[in-house]
Amino acid sequence: MSRRLLVAPQMWSSCRTEATSFAFRGPPTRAPLAIGQDQRHRYAPSSSTARFVSRIAAGSTFNSPNAFSGLRAAFQRPSSSPCVPSTSPPHASSPILRRLLHSSRTSHGPRSYYPSSQSPRSQPRSSSLVARLNSFSPNTVLYALIALNVAVFLAWQFAHQVYQQYRDPSLLRNLQNNFTTSWRNITQGRVWCLLTSCFSHEGTGHILMNLLSLYFMGPPVMMMLGNAGFLSLYLFSGAVASLTSLLFSRLSLPQSQSLVYSAHGASGAIYGCLSFFAAAYPRTTFLLFFVVPVPAWACVAGILGWDLYGALGRRGGTTDSAGHVGGVVAGLMWFALLRGRFR
Repeated sequence: MSRRLLVAPQMWSSCRTEATSFAFRGPPTRAPLAIGQDQRHRYAPSSSTARFVSRIAAGSTFNSPNAFSGLRAAFQRPSSSPCVPSTSPPHASSPILRRLLHSSRTSHGPRSYYPSSQSPRSQPRSSSLVARLNSFSPNTVLYALIALNVAVFLAWQFAHQVYQQYRDPSLLRNLQNNFTTSWRNITQGRVWCLLTSCFSHEGTGHILMNLLSLYFMGPPVMMMLGNAGFLSLYLFSGAVASLTSLLFSRLSLPQSQSLVYSAHGASGAIYGCLSFFAAAYPRTTFLLFFVVPVPAWACVAGILGWDLYGALGRRGGTTDSAGHVGGVVAGLMWFALLRGRFR
């Protein structure tokens, strides 16, 4: 409101200044000059103010309408409309208003003081998607992730029940082809398994521990990055964990075993969120096993050391330690890309 009130007097003074400067650029027409000379000839020799007033009152030879019409013709721009402050939105094509507002509907400068009746320029689809994701509450995104993991877990349980009762492996084979990371799936073109495996769990203890960690680590990371940033970190960490697991199995296992090796779970994605948070706030206290208080950096360092030992020294287990290492490294990489935000 204050800006709008300031624009009106500036616009009025600018219009008056521009009209005045324009009038003195070119030579005036003959009629105003004749009137001006006639007036100077009549009024210059007058020696008495009373005589001057009486001659005007008597209307002897002074024609005021003609004089003012001549002056109006001399000092008015012929091709422009009268400069009157208006309550309607200004037109962007006026040079005065372009100087005052410095913006139009398609410019990237300061916002105009007046509302525009035209719709704003359409945003890129990626920007609109990010804005849409960030418009949801963090709890909505968190519970949606938990629900997705639970849905895939229930699908695994149902597939196992069908196989045990009816000896039909079709559902199990479908889940293995689309929700686990393996060289066979990648070589057959199912590259989406690098991401879908991050939502897949078969064991009850496995999903409970992962979802509990997600429940506590998800909200603070969402507060730091927003919903879209958190989901990007989650998927990036999960994909890096899947690739690390595949490469490690190919290098460490015999070829016959590496082709049938498969892994799944949200641990890599959650470890990425954990290491990202620890890199941003290393002195934050974590409760290890909900009891032991440790700094965030020490917790992540312990997890990384334990999983490195499990991947390199302890063989034959069912834990994808290489995938955990990949998830931790992915979170640190993500922080390195965004470290300027948290200085």
